[in-house]
Amino acid sequence: MISPSTQDDSMLRSGEERSLHLIEGRLRVAVATPLGLDGRGGIDRLNDSIFETIEQQQPHLNVEASRLVTRGQRGLIVAQFVFAIALLKFAWLVLFRRIDVLHIHLSNWGSSYRKTVMGAAARLLRVPYVVHLHGSGFDEFLAVAPTRLARAVDLLFLKSVQIVVLGEYWAHAVLMRVPQVRDKITVLPNATKLSSKPQLQAPDSRIRITCLGQLGERKGTPQLIAALQMLSQRQDWTATIAGDGSVEESRRAVAKHGLVGRVLIPGWLSSEQADDLLCKTDILALPSYAENLPMVILEAFAHGVPVISTPVGAIPEVIAPERNGFLVPAGDVSALSRAIERLIEDPELRLRLGSTAREDQAQRYEINSYVEKLTVVWRKASFIRKSM
Repeated sequence: MISPSTQDDSMLRSGEERSLHLIEGRLRVAVATPLGLDGRGGIDRLNDSIFETIEQQQPHLNVEASRLVTRGQRGLIVAQFVFAIALLKFAWLVLFRRIDVLHIHLSNWGSSYRKTVMGAAARLLRVPYVVHLHGSGFDEFLAVAPTRLARAVDLLFLKSVQIVVLGEYWAHAVLMRVPQVRDKITVLPNATKLSSKPQLQAPDSRIRITCLGQLGERKGTPQLIAALQMLSQRQDWTATIAGDGSVEESRRAVAKHGLVGRVLIPGWLSSEQADDLLCKTDILALPSYAENLPMVILEAFAHGVPVISTPVGAIPEVIAPERNGFLVPAGDVSALSRAIERLIEDPELRLRLGSTAREDQAQRYEINSYVEKLTVVWRKASFIRKSM
């Protein structure tokens, strides 16, 4: 297993992995992803960046990547047909020798059902596959999942040739269930593009607080609104809480707390709109109860925005308190309010944390180096297939 502190130096420098990176011939990878191009959610945003980077780095990478959309964006009934089409496309790729490796993005519940079936198809057709673990609270999900599903997920990990996790927390979670896969695991945190856009100052000098994600209990939206209500006597801030999920419920909570006009809830934003919002953000707040490693934290880092979040999932491996942000206990409204107020009142601290966050993103979570490392994982999987 490769830890986050050593992976940057070790993954691309060992002689074995250098030789893997130089295998002749184009590497053909099919990526099983839930929603597809421009899909809502972190997995598809990450995939969009991966595919764009692969295209930009040709012929250096010499990788041909294709999407297998496993759920789609038109509801659960249509999703069954979308998944059937993905399986047929996968079989077609195998039949015409257009695939070397299958990359499976794995999350909770419906994703687990679909991806365990896809893994079984890969084993039947003798295609090596990589499992890429996402999903907030995945360990808690498996603890309550039906026994047959949990066993199928364990088998998916066991029969994989490589496993990618977003942090040491998740490496440990996998090993607790399937200790035999220790040598297959690579810790590879999410990544995003460097931001070339300037941060825009507020015309009225008020501090702008942003939260981006699926609104609701898991993301701590009610707690964030309550924390902002505790700061309502201050006139030096505004907030935007954007995303899908419990939009109307959150708007009612804003009205109940007397924050209409101070806290905006615009609903879902496109990637471009979210990027524009981050250009006008001074503090990102994400008080979640369960996460894996949210893309929005790294996107905020890319903009030089300090982040206030909670110590869940792999977040503590990314946010270093007093260095690039703050961590507060999940559900602790008072602690959240105090952390926000501290950043409002201390512009030097806010700028210092944001500057370090930008440096961290450039050094550790930048998409070009990420794709280089991911390509090594794929080539190792392809090499294992050729050795079978």
